[in-house]
Amino acid sequence: MTSAVDDVDPRMPVGESAPEDGPPRVGSCPLSARDLTVSFGPVIALDGFSVDIPRGIVGLLGPNGAGKSTFIKASLGLLTPENGAVFVGGLDTRTQSLQIRDGVGYMPEHDCLVASMNAVELVSYFGMISGMLARDSIQRGHEVLDFVGIGEERYRQIRSYSTGMKQKVKLAQAIVHDPPLLFLDEPTSGMDPKGREEMLELVRMIGSSDKTVLLSSHILQEVESVCDHVVIISDGKLVQEGETKALIAGEEGVQSLTIRGDEGGMTRFVRILGEACEIVEAKEEGGKQMSLLIRGCGDGSQIFGLARDSGVQIRRYHPERLDLEEVYLRSFRGGGKDGS
Repeated sequence: MTSAVDDVDPRMPVGESAPEDGPPRVGSCPLSARDLTVSFGPVIALDGFSVDIPRGIVGLLGPNGAGKSTFIKASLGLLTPENGAVFVGGLDTRTQSLQIRDGVGYMPEHDCLVASMNAVELVSYFGMISGMLARDSIQRGHEVLDFVGIGEERYRQIRSYSTGMKQKVKLAQAIVHDPPLLFLDEPTSGMDPKGREEMLELVRMIGSSDKTVLLSSHILQEVESVCDHVVIISDGKLVQEGETKALIAGEEGVQSLTIRGDEGGMTRFVRILGEACEIVEAKEEGGKQMSLLIRGCGDGSQIFGLARDSGVQIRRYHPERLDLEEVYLRSFRGGGKDGS
């Protein structure tokens, strides 16, 4: 995508001051929260929350009410914390929220579109309120609508759009001013499978253009497919965070084993296996199959010998690899890699 904001320099390090009237600068850590506390009456939405959001596409995960949307709104300066601070590209949301909002993109979960406008009018208007000249915002509006896949429909009133088209227009308005930092709150909400994949591909393309994307979603498979880094939050606190590849790699030295056979054979195999290795976890799967996590079994040759002697089949045997759903569930069971 071509830049429509000439003075956005994503190379400026965090902590280096931006011009008083300029947008935030994104460095090695585009977004940081320190001891952030936000309450709504008796409800504590963020409770001493601290995190550093790295560059790239970052997934923000957590159950409903965990504090995800509150963190995004606090990062935009739309909420005033009781304690702590958020820094966006070195700017403090408590005192520089207008500069921050001029230089970031925000795609909210809720409907933010004006039904009586067409897509060109709306997207170019958002460009103008972000500081662009009218002629530049119209040209840029057409460019981003082309990018998200809105064709001649751009001249129809938005009230006639499908949910998927509205989501694309919401993305277009968020990127019209070419922000270095983008907040996406449930970007695939209400979309069919084809539309979701199209939206995720747009997110991948944006993330590959040296921008930082914070993507809040409850669909774990989507986050795993596009995000370089994951932050898991619950009850307003950080539960776990790290690179996606590292989180789903599984624990070093732990092997995943699936066996099949009759009940007696599997029982005998597990008993003998427990004498030779450490069985971390064992689960029955439908009576004739069992999955195990084991540790300390060497090169595996002994396992195949024990299986043969016990009359069971080994269906799978490989280093443990998790999906993001299992990482997520273990985080709440206290089984995260960092023990959090």
